[in-house]
Amino acid sequence: MAFLDILNIPGLLGTDLHAFKRANIYDKLDLGLAGVVALIGVSVLILNGFSSPLTCVPAGCSSSGTSTNCALDWTYQSGLCKNEVLSLPDANFHYLLVVLALLLVGLLTVPIYWGSNASKELFDNFYYIWAKLKNGDEECKDVEWKRRMHFVLDQLKSGNSLTTRYALYHGVALVLDLVALVVVGLYTLNFTDLGLDPLGLATDGSCSNGAFTCNIPNRNLFKWFGVLTSLVLVGKAIVNLKCLLFSLGLPGLFGRNFLIYANQLNDNSGEGIYNIQTNPIMVLLQTLLVVLKLIFIAPIQWLVAFCRFYARKTDGPKEIIKRLSATNIRAEQKETKKVEKEAKALETEASGDDDAAVKKGDAKKEKPKEIEKPKEEEKKEEPVSTPLIARPAQNWSDLFFIIDILSYNIDPCDLILFMTKINPVPGLENKKVSVDISYLDTATTTMVVSHTDAGVIEALLDTELATEGGLQIVGWLEGPTGIMWSQRTQDSPKNLAFAVSLGSTYELVSAVYGRGRMLARLQNFTFQCPQDTKKQIKKYGNNVPLSAFISQSLFQKFSSEGVTA
Repeated sequence: MAFLDILNIPGLLGTDLHAFKRANIYDKLDLGLAGVVALIGVSVLILNGFSSPLTCVPAGCSSSGTSTNCALDWTYQSGLCKNEVLSLPDANFHYLLVVLALLLVGLLTVPIYWGSNASKELFDNFYYIWAKLKNGDEECKDVEWKRRMHFVLDQLKSGNSLTTRYALYHGVALVLDLVALVVVGLYTLNFTDLGLDPLGLATDGSCSNGAFTCNIPNRNLFKWFGVLTSLVLVGKAIVNLKCLLFSLGLPGLFGRNFLIYANQLNDNSGEGIYNIQTNPIMVLLQTLLVVLKLIFIAPIQWLVAFCRFYARKTDGPKEIIKRLSATNIRAEQKETKKVEKEAKALETEASGDDDAAVKKGDAKKEKPKEIEKPKEEEKKEEPVSTPLIARPAQNWSDLFFIIDILSYNIDPCDLILFMTKINPVPGLENKKVSVDISYLDTATTTMVVSHTDAGVIEALLDTELATEGGLQIVGWLEGPTGIMWSQRTQDSPKNLAFAVSLGSTYELVSAVYGRGRMLARLQNFTFQCPQDTKKQIKKYGNNVPLSAFISQSLFQKFSSEGVTA
């Protein structure tokens, strides 16, 4: 299952309808490097065989090969000398590579993150909303569907299961990579001629008390394959470290750009929609506290919960009833106080009516006392405001984890626009022609069209596209002579310039583009150029604003309707 998730084979074959790519480039690179280690291990095993070859000859043959003993077959003696001559790296290096390859690849089969149904379910829930909103289904306008959408989004905002699983998986992978790198590095040093042997595993190459001298023919092969494996493990450790840092939730670092974008989103009242911790030091401290709690406090909490679970098995029904009745004591006390207050109020009213004519002076003295008592009681029972828990930081929420993961495979502009559909934030479709800024250059009869600003979303898109020229407005005019394509102005790339004819009516068709793709379609705008611009030139100069044309065209329209009427 993990291989299918990372390679996205169902999506490549077209059998998966949504083909949601959960794995980013680093996850695929991690899998590829694990496969390279496996390929190296299998290659060394094939080239070396199950047992490392050893060639032993008498000691004198190493200096002079004229002796008749040197021509004899010493295969049997070489086999006897293996246990004495072959060091631990010489005898087991090929097995070590195979075992490490099995561990690195086998880690993917453990359902920590990859292959976990819980992780896949969260991605499927997000895709359900993504697909509906991106395609603009009619179902999205239903009120009940929007409520279900907010329930799903609230689950993704409050949960951090994906971040925890992803960090755990890459944390284990990083530890395994570092251990493998240390072991392979120590073995490789043993194969070199540098004389470096930190573990003291090397042998002097002699057997039978120096009577035979032995040679390991594959020792040079082990050295170069060890160097290659060490380089691959270094790259794999860097990749896993990058993925682990991604899980820290540091805004703007290690691929967590959407935490920065989400921190700039405000609702209609000006308050932040999301609670993002932007201080990296505080983020690291909170992460450290969570890790320490998981290591030291969480096991104790699990043990206490385990004991409570089995302790409640011995509770009798009487004890349960007592606990339930005890919860209602405070409510009964409040009801009793209310009854007593009502009775006292009735008594004071009756006694006041009977003694009003006899003891007027005493009644005046007693009245303030009777009035003060309920005031004191009311002061004692004033409602206390309920303390609220502060909103937790959402740096590690499943929602932003999914969005940042998908930003490696999906255009981030689409994800930014998606955030406008799930939050009360105006989108790009609210951009309109600014009649106050747009103007007609009467010297060249060139109409320069500007659009209003779309707010924070346009600023976020400009930031995302800063290295690619930012957002662009693409459009044309449809007039009496057909379609007139726009030209760019030097002062602003978002302005459109058209060579128009005075007295003609035009309709502007435009859209917002980013990275060569249409992001939003803007509303069409119709205007009429005046036949005579002398009055406007006297009032505004050579650059006559578009608002002057609209007011004049409306006046002409209403006056013509009045004449026909």
